[in-house]
Amino acid sequence: MSTRTLIAAVACTAAFQVPVAHAADDPGALITCGTTEADRATSHTEALTRSQSWLDERVPYSQQACHENEHGSYRTDCSGYVSLAWGLTHSRTTTTLRDVATEVPRADLRPGDALVAPYHAALFVRWADDAKSEPVVREQTGPDGEPPVERKWTARTADAYTPIRYYKVTEG
Repeated sequence: MSTRTLIAAVACTAAFQVPVAHAADDPGALITCGTTEADRATSHTEALTRSQSWLDERVPYSQQACHENEHGSYRTDCSGYVSLAWGLTHSRTTTTLRDVATEVPRADLRPGDALVAPYHAALFVRWADDAKSEPVVREQTGPDGEPPVERKWTARTADAYTPIRYYKVTEG
């Protein structure tokens, strides 16, 4: 396994509780996929529909590949997955997703919002518990070749992430 493959595998893995170095530290190393003219206004429901398309297609994880479907062309890593869901002009990194979003209180998370850390991003789907401590998320994780998944995070994992909402999200 090369160092780059190992870094990519670690970059978008929710199991880690502390930030780790990853390939996205060098945005120039990431592949650029197709772009749209402007970030689109996207509803909470549409974000989930867009993200479901990659679950259905079992799009394999890679920081060096793009996937194109009816929703556009995006890098097939965790931040590319959130970029697809939100309808952004291009695939952002885990750091630059914050440039098109605002932090929200954890208890106010809505389907289609995101949970981000310097090393990973995931799309919020719903709460698995009444205490709103264990989110169900959709995420594009490594290692290379793995498809996106929908799963429940523990409260401990969720606590390591900041909840954010896309700045052009609409109700619905």
